[in-house]
Amino acid sequence: MMKRPVKKKKKRWILRIPALLLLLILAAGIILGIRLVPAARRLQRSLTAQNCAVTMEITLDIQKATADQQKFLQILSRITGLEEAEWQELTLQGGFDGEVMRLDVYGKQGTLLTQLYLTRDCQAMNLHIVYDRAYAYLTERAGLLALVLPDWNMGDYISLQQLEEAFGLELGEFPDMLGEIKRIQSKLSLPVMCAVLLAADRWDRDEQKLVYHITDSDRRLVVIRQIAEKKGDSEWLNLLQLPEGAELDVTVDLGGPQMRMQITGKLPEPEQITDWSAELLWEGYIPPEGDISLMDQQILNDLAALLEALETLR
Repeated sequence: MMKRPVKKKKKRWILRIPALLLLLILAAGIILGIRLVPAARRLQRSLTAQNCAVTMEITLDIQKATADQQKFLQILSRITGLEEAEWQELTLQGGFDGEVMRLDVYGKQGTLLTQLYLTRDCQAMNLHIVYDRAYAYLTERAGLLALVLPDWNMGDYISLQQLEEAFGLELGEFPDMLGEIKRIQSKLSLPVMCAVLLAADRWDRDEQKLVYHITDSDRRLVVIRQIAEKKGDSEWLNLLQLPEGAELDVTVDLGGPQMRMQITGKLPEPEQITDWSAELLWEGYIPPEGDISLMDQQILNDLAALLEALETLR
C-alpha cells in the first residue's frame, strides 16, 4: 500500500523535468539578453549613423594599373615634380555624412596630393591643389612660364568624366561605397546585431571589443547565405558574397564614446591594390560646409592642351 504514492511522486517529478528545463532556458535567455541587447543596440545605432570618419592606408602596384592609369600618374608626376613612388603609398582621410564622401589624399611623404568628392552621381577630384603644385614647380624651373600659365580663377574640382575627356583617357570609376553602406545599413535590425555579437570569434567584455576573422568560405557566411536563399533575399546573398581568396580581420571597439572599427585583410580585386587597411570612427566626422565648384569643360580642355604642350617642349 505504501509503494503507490512513491510511484506517483516519481511520475510527477518526471513530468516536471521538461518544465524545469524550459525555465532554465528562459532564465539563461533573459540573462543573456540583459548582457547582449544593450551592446546590440549600441552596435546598431553606431552602424546606422549617417556620419563616419574614415582613414585608409593603400599601397598601389603601379605596374598592374591600366595603361591609361599609368599615363595619368606619369603626367601628374612630371608636372608637379613628385616622384611616381609618392603616389604608390597613399593615406586617405575624411569621412561621409550619408550623402557625400570627402577624402584628403596624402602621398608617401605626407604631401597633400588632392581631395576626392564622391556621391552617387558625381566622382570628382580637386585639381586646384594639383595645379598650385605644378605652377610652383614649373615656374621655379623656368620663370618665363609664369607669363604663360594662367592664375587660378576656375572651379576647384573636376569630375572623373571631365578628366577623361580632357586628357583622352579611360581611368575607370571609384566603387560605389556610399551605395554599399546604405544597402548594408538597411539590413541591420536588432536581431541581426544580436547574431553579429554571438558570431564573434572573440568578445572581450572588459574592453568592449569584438574580433572577427572572415574568409570567403566562412561557415557563418555560409549559414546566413543559406537562410537568405530560403527566404529569397537576393540583397543579403549579394552583400555576403566575398570574392574567392578574400580574408578580412575586423576589430570593433565599443568602449569609447564613438564606435571604432579597424579592418585589414586581403582582397583579390582590384589587383592594383597590394595592401590596405581602414579605420572607421562612427559618429566621429564633422563634414565641411558648402558645395564644391566644378571647372568648365572647355577651360579644362585648354589647360590640358597647355600642359601637354609644355611637356612636349620640356
